[in-house]
Amino acid sequence: MSREGITRQEALELLAVQGEELEGLIRRADVQREAVFGRQVRLCAISNAKSGACPERCDFCAQSARFRTAAPSFPMKPARRIADEARRAHAAGAREFSIVTSGRALRREDDIAQVEGALRLIGQETGMERCASLGEMPDEVLHRLREAGMLRYHHNIETAPSFHERIVHTHTFDDEVRVVREAREAGLLTCSGGILGMGESPEQRVEMALALRELEPDCVPLNFLDPRPGTPLEGRDDLTPLECLRVIAIFRLALPQTPIFVCGGRERNLRELQGRMFEAGASGTMVGDYLTTAGQPAAADRRMIADAGFTVEGAGTDSPGA
Repeated sequence: MSREGITRQEALELLAVQGEELEGLIRRADVQREAVFGRQVRLCAISNAKSGACPERCDFCAQSARFRTAAPSFPMKPARRIADEARRAHAAGAREFSIVTSGRALRREDDIAQVEGALRLIGQETGMERCASLGEMPDEVLHRLREAGMLRYHHNIETAPSFHERIVHTHTFDDEVRVVREAREAGLLTCSGGILGMGESPEQRVEMALALRELEPDCVPLNFLDPRPGTPLEGRDDLTPLECLRVIAIFRLALPQTPIFVCGGRERNLRELQGRMFEAGASGTMVGDYLTTAGQPAAADRRMIADAGFTVEGAGTDSPGA
């Protein structure tokens, strides 16, 4: 078992494995995952709490005001509505819940107050671990939300440092890293990952994994591109199910002790091999809907997990404070 993770050279060599060698890579990742996380799968869920009208330009994102898409656009949801969504996610088996808002930062005091209220309600009514993804927030607001029960802050690096400027045009890779580090300095756990299949090279996928290893987030969400009509990445289709499994396995071996959640785009890209994402190294997944696309029913996710020989973490501990 490794605690340090594979080297860059080894990761690059693993990019080329096929057939039985690929199965060997998956088995190796499975052994590493089981040694750290056992046979349990942790579930998380999100609320798209403020959607659309984003001034930023990220070519994968249907919420950018710069693109004409069918993504919903609405102002901040009330705290009560967000908490009700969390209760439904908790009933579906989720143990973590994140409040996600569009835009570079959440600035209006009324909006911040709704997040603060939702965090308190979710804690009182479900006991779930609470997370938020609000962009570049000042230290005093991060501390305020931490006092309201926020345990973890999410902000993706999106992709490899060398590919970032090809996809994100209104802020830099260093900006992404700074947000994660400032959240950690505010006493929060951090969650940071990105999206695969946006046109990056296989070598840049390794670069992204090693950039995350250097950043040391407390968990890593991996998303696979689900190209949205109206965005510059519309029609892109770079990944096969086996390529997705290879990438998950390489991330697991590069980040041997870090929880890895496979989230958006898994249904589209992994297809009939979805259940093998845990064997390839994922320790968690997201249930329910994503930001602008629908996920498969939670019952189907639980069935998939059981069919793969895993159990849902925390099943049967549904009382507040659990």
